[in-house]
Amino acid sequence: MTIRAKLIVQTVLLQIASLLLLSYGSILVERQLGEKQSQRAEGLLKEAVAHAATDALIQRDQVQLLSYLNFLKVQYPALSYAHVVWRRGGKTFPQELGEPETGARVLEDRVFVPDPSQADRSVEISFGVDQDVLRSPMRESEHRMIRVLLMVGAVTALVGLALAALVAGSLASTLGALGVMAGQISEGRLGVRLEWESDDEVGKLVRVFNVMSERLAELDLAKKNFVSSVTHELRSPLGAVESFVPLIREKLASPDTAAQATAREYLDRIQVNVQRLNRFITDLLDVAKIEQGKMECVLRPVEFAPVVSEVIQFFEPKARAQGLQVENRVDGAPLVLADTDRVRQVLVNLIANALKFTPASGRVWISTEQVRERGRRWLYITVGDSGRGMEASDLARLFKPFSQGRNVSEGVAGPKGTGLGLYIVKAIVEQHGGRVEAASAPGQGTRITFSLQAAE
Repeated sequence: MTIRAKLIVQTVLLQIASLLLLSYGSILVERQLGEKQSQRAEGLLKEAVAHAATDALIQRDQVQLLSYLNFLKVQYPALSYAHVVWRRGGKTFPQELGEPETGARVLEDRVFVPDPSQADRSVEISFGVDQDVLRSPMRESEHRMIRVLLMVGAVTALVGLALAALVAGSLASTLGALGVMAGQISEGRLGVRLEWESDDEVGKLVRVFNVMSERLAELDLAKKNFVSSVTHELRSPLGAVESFVPLIREKLASPDTAAQATAREYLDRIQVNVQRLNRFITDLLDVAKIEQGKMECVLRPVEFAPVVSEVIQFFEPKARAQGLQVENRVDGAPLVLADTDRVRQVLVNLIANALKFTPASGRVWISTEQVRERGRRWLYITVGDSGRGMEASDLARLFKPFSQGRNVSEGVAGPKGTGLGLYIVKAIVEQHGGRVEAASAPGQGTRITFSLQAAE
């Protein structure tokens, strides 16, 4: 059975059950009211018989009592018969009015009325009340109510069936569209979307599917970038090593001094490529630690300014070679709670990125600012550059692993990298209890700011 059929059947069954419960309650109330009315009518009949007997005793008119009882029989069809017994001075004078019908449910009642003016005179009336006749109005009313309830139930069921089919059809169509979308995703068509304008649970489900599709597309792109980056980052240094090794052997076999110098130059190039390969493998290991939650930072009071000076000194030769200027604007920075090696790694990654995207004659700088927030003192460190900057779309995925902006496509100084550096930076800063933010615009450079807690 399809979901649409199940929804329709369940909705209709629920509606029928609700109508049955409502009908049962209405009929039960109607019966209780009818029973009270029957009891009231029976009480009024008994009062009328007693009143007629009292009047007949006072007027000493036996015919009047029979006439009134006949009148009551017309007014109250439930009055089946009446047996009247007059008593006077020890003598009795019976009178009969009607006979009980065969098979009728007749309950007998009795009224005894003494003469208020003469103690030896009284009248006793035994009368039967036909219960079927007495309760016939109640049954007719109940039957009318049942007919009305059946009519209302039929109309309601038809309307409910139409609404259930409409709602179930709409929901089933949405689920079918989600199924088609899931099938497209399973076939590799990532990034597909389903448009659904609604704020209900179905709309939320559609939005979740859209986000999932977009995220899968991003992950697929990250996977492709990862494969491309790994291939490039492994092939380039290994290819360089492979090509330089036979050249070195050739130069070393020559007794020429110039050949020996060239061999040493080739060894230096091999060393650079091995270092590049080592950095890449180290980044991969760091990412694995981050994903497994095993990256640990040992925090202790650290002087921040010397760490900055050391990193800037490390990049000065490369900056000069690119025609860039690296400025140290850190002045009077307080002690911070940090892991020195990890903070150095953060600065190295950020400055390396800044140098990569800043053209000749540009500037790269490091500045600090002390801020008190969240009840503590923080040191905000900014690594800025006067480079090309980036689009807002690239800025949004800046700290995701294996993700690089479109500004990496051309004109980059040195290797393009793997898109892991800023992801590692963010993880390290968060391990220190701080946060990292980026601000950039095309042609206006980039500024990346991270925070470290000051040692009080």
